[in-house]
Amino acid sequence: MTFDAFIFSCDWNNYQDNVLVDKESMTVGAWSLDSEKIKSVKYAYAYLTNSDKTVVKKFHINNWEHAREEKGYPEDWKVCFTFSKSEDVFFEWHSHPVQSPQYVSSSELDNLPRLNEEQIKVNLHKSEVTPKTPYHSPEFKTRTRERKPRSSSTRSKTKMETNREKLVKVYNDKFKHIKFKDLSALSSLDQQVAEGQEPEVVLTNYFNSLKKE
Repeated sequence: MTFDAFIFSCDWNNYQDNVLVDKESMTVGAWSLDSEKIKSVKYAYAYLTNSDKTVVKKFHINNWEHAREEKGYPEDWKVCFTFSKSEDVFFEWHSHPVQSPQYVSSSELDNLPRLNEEQIKVNLHKSEVTPKTPYHSPEFKTRTRERKPRSSSTRSKTKMETNREKLVKVYNDKFKHIKFKDLSALSSLDQQVAEGQEPEVVLTNYFNSLKKE
């Protein structure tokens, strides 16, 4: 696939706080991305969740950099981009919903038909009023509920545990002997856990795939 851009998702609050109006620092991010692939990425598109697949903004990327603390980012191992300009674009994304960043062709997206003003208002309103829900499959949530009761403090901690924390826990328990070299893969592994796969299965498949390369 030939690509020169990527598309990322933002919910209504993130759209209002970080995308709708350009920040003074002219930065957007942060993600765990392949350092080689992003060298080819010149544009970024913001996909608004719960909006009938509406892409709301295009950024002209100036540079990629680490998400530094002085710019308000807590995880400096991730990357963000600076941009020279942005433009409001309202069109429907033709593929499946965007959850994690996807590499795309800017010419393909730029040629998609624009939404009219009335449809834009409808789609924006839908995103604003739709409750935010996590991307977990019903099967995953059912397994979670069927586990044996724990103390209230433990249950509270489990509910707050992120997909990354689940992966780290399993890695430390069962795979610590294998050195994790490619941090850019974390985003994909996170997504697989978010979609309902067990962290141990995700990591087993990942490390097995490395042996085949």
